[in-house]
Amino acid sequence: MSKVAPGDDYKLLDLEDGANVEEVRRAYHRMKALYAESSLATYSLMTDEERTGILHRIEKAYMRITSNIETPSSDKQMSLRGEGLAPSRGLEEDEPVGTYLKRRREELGLTLKQVAGTTCIRSTYLGYIEEQRYSDLPALVYLKGFILVYARTLCISEPELLTAAYIAQMEESSS
Repeated sequence: MSKVAPGDDYKLLDLEDGANVEEVRRAYHRMKALYAESSLATYSLMTDEERTGILHRIEKAYMRITSNIETPSSDKQMSLRGEGLAPSRGLEEDEPVGTYLKRRREELGLTLKQVAGTTCIRSTYLGYIEEQRYSDLPALVYLKGFILVYARTLCISEPELLTAAYIAQMEESSS
């Protein structure tokens, strides 16, 4: 197994050495979007296996870089990297996903306004997601994206599964 040089991680994310946490976060999200399955820029250029491999390398590079960057402890928005955070208890059986998201946000000591500033999702929508006010939520395509970003911001493992669970709970409540 070959070792990855720190400079390779920065190259993969198209960053200069010494980038700050915010620059790294933006680069990470930019590269994830570029190689996403739905990306018009790359969908016809590679196989699903190649895309998955690149996304895995991007994820690993991001984790290695952020684990070595110091952040001011007072800046909670910038320190949402998963390190040093209290582990989440996880989604309890029969617990609404919105309630779980709220509990996790509160465990991290974050306000809706802070999360909204980090995610660029209006705090009103974040509140509706937590309260499961389904009729006040945006179209499903936007909602899925909002929940994914929200879960990732709260350093929840497997945000795709959590998003699917939220949508399933929403559909179940409307039937």
